[in-house]
Amino acid sequence: MLGNSFEIDSFLDDREVQILLKFSEVLPKTFNDSPDKKAYTTGFPIEKIPVKNFRSRLEAVFGKCNVTVAMILEEFTPWIVHTDYLLPGDKNPYYAVLIPLEHDNKDTHTIVFNELGTEENWREQLIEDKNYNYTADELRLLSHHDENILKKLSLGKVHKWEKGKMIAWHRRLLHTSDNFKVADLKQKTALVLFLNKDD
Repeated sequence: MLGNSFEIDSFLDDREVQILLKFSEVLPKTFNDSPDKKAYTTGFPIEKIPVKNFRSRLEAVFGKCNVTVAMILEEFTPWIVHTDYLLPGDKNPYYAVLIPLEHDNKDTHTIVFNELGTEENWREQLIEDKNYNYTADELRLLSHHDENILKKLSLGKVHKWEKGKMIAWHRRLLHTSDNFKVADLKQKTALVLFLNKDD
């Protein structure tokens, strides 16, 4: 049984990572200019992914599922806490998958919390302080957040980026980028997939 969030080292090898980076160069870029998610979020049909047996390898981990979103994420502003649960047309959201492709070999992370974001008003539902004792390192990674929201969250897992590693979390879970600017990282790039279990 899959955990709330987990990692698989070397899901893609170095050659496949380079193939995806080349593939991303020819895609017409889509700019996401929402206030808290400035990035290129360039989507493409999963059938076009230039990695051999990718779909069967994915299903070996997750079983039968649909890929409702496939995109190359080029993030240049650290994202804040958000949910991937609320997408139009998804009846049964499953996992989000992130595979790092480029991060200048600097330390950067995806951080998954224990709290859920399954409703439009998930922010208003975060009422109680969780009394989670963040370490100094965790607070450094989360230094782009207001401490008032951090008080209402408890940290589930910090996933360190490594090229080709699969990082996955259930889409109901709140999560965030780290503040990669403190590592002097200007931009980071990943393959991102949203899965569902709709019929």
